Amino acid sequence: MLYPKLCALCLGIAMMMGGAALAQQPPPFAQRGMPGSGQKVLEPLAGDWDVTMTLFAAMGSPQKPFVAKLSCHREWIAQGRFLRDVTEGPNYFRQGTLGYSNMDKRYEWTTQDAINANMMIYLGKPGSGPGLPITMAGSFTDQGILGEADVGKRVAQRTVITLHDRDHHEIDIYFTPSGARERLVDRKVYVRKGT
Repeated sequence: MLYPKLCALCLGIAMMMGGAALAQQPPPFAQRGMPGSGQKVLEPLAGDWDVTMTLFAAMGSPQKPFVAKLSCHREWIAQGRFLRDVTEGPNYFRQGTLGYSNMDKRYEWTTQDAINANMMIYLGKPGSGPGLPITMAGSFTDQGILGEADVGKRVAQRTVITLHDRDHHEIDIYFTPSGARERLVDRKVYVRKGT
């Protein structure tokens, strides 16, 4: 909402000043926020997907992997700056926003799901993009996903997005509990619907 108002204001000022050339271009701050090469890398992720989710460990005890079939829809929002992701299935819901920071030259990913009362926030290292695979990291305060002994503890997390081609990719999520090694906890394999 703010960008159109600022552009209208800039256009009005430029027209009053007789600057037709200025009126045709957005101001520099807006130009720096235009979709570019970082967003282009994300283009193959847009669309509708059949998803096979495998959960490898949760609730504090080793268990046989849990496999579920899900559906995912991703669409561009904010004039091609971010991909909105809605993934759902039986007893599962996750919404996310994936984008590329032109200024920090990194990918950024936030998710909200139907289990946690906190958002998962992942950031690539500044200067790490654009490129593949996409690797982003962060941490969260555990509400007991890894077991009662971890309630209230910070858990490091890392997401890796690997594109195989326009119709196949996967997203792996790793957790590193306090005092433990990193482990794969969630793998989602995506196949474009209709392929």
